Amino acid sequence: MPLEKQAPLLTILKNKIKTPLIWVVISITFALTALFYTSQNQNSFLYNRYVETLSDYKFLEARLMISLEKIKTGVVADSSTASSQIMSIRELVISISSSTEHFRNEGDWMPPYEEVLLLEKEMFKKTTAMRQYVAKRVTWSKKLFELKDSLYAHPSTENTKILKALDSAQHGHSPTLTLETPNSVPSILEARALLAENIDLANLWHRFDNDNALVYSENLLQAFKMKALSEKKLLSKIPQIFYLLSILLLLSTLFFVFKDKSR
Repeated sequence: MPLEKQAPLLTILKNKIKTPLIWVVISITFALTALFYTSQNQNSFLYNRYVETLSDYKFLEARLMISLEKIKTGVVADSSTASSQIMSIRELVISISSSTEHFRNEGDWMPPYEEVLLLEKEMFKKTTAMRQYVAKRVTWSKKLFELKDSLYAHPSTENTKILKALDSAQHGHSPTLTLETPNSVPSILEARALLAENIDLANLWHRFDNDNALVYSENLLQAFKMKALSEKKLLSKIPQIFYLLSILLLLSTLFFVFKDKSR
């Protein structure tokens, strides 16, 4: 293009950009662009994913406690299922903790680090106690059933008292054993040893039979639910704002064109 044609064109553009209306058009265009990028925000899906994960955690812990109850009463002698469930919830909590830390470092909103740490610490304590309990209770149950078989084979009043005490211990109680027979009898010695060990197992059970982890996970779940809801509300307003700005941009452009033609 010849220089003499370029100069008038540049002059026209400079003159038009000086008018307030063209700045309105440019500003609206930038606003529409910003709205477009905001609408591409996928954080609400991320928060909903955490809601699902924490809900899964609560379900898995409930299933785990059922498995532990079966081991406690001797209904199930194989501890492999419970051990697998313990590992699953432990890995799930570690995954939640590490991923929230990653997104927090990326600048995304995440619940306070202290709240996530509470869940992680509580789960470490629970799973450690659970592992110890499972291993000890399975061994205890084997000794219990062997002793009970021996006592059933030799029925007597004393043996009936021992069996009642052992049945009570099997269901998680801590019975006492009062007998007239001297403690030197092997079956009584073994029964008293099992009852004493049952008290230790009961104390170990109480270390993880609580709702602390569920409370911490529920706090995190509610935090993610509220954040996902706020993100959803924000995204639901964007189409309306986008539509209004588009109309304003169209009207401003038409007004600018007609005003220019009227000169």
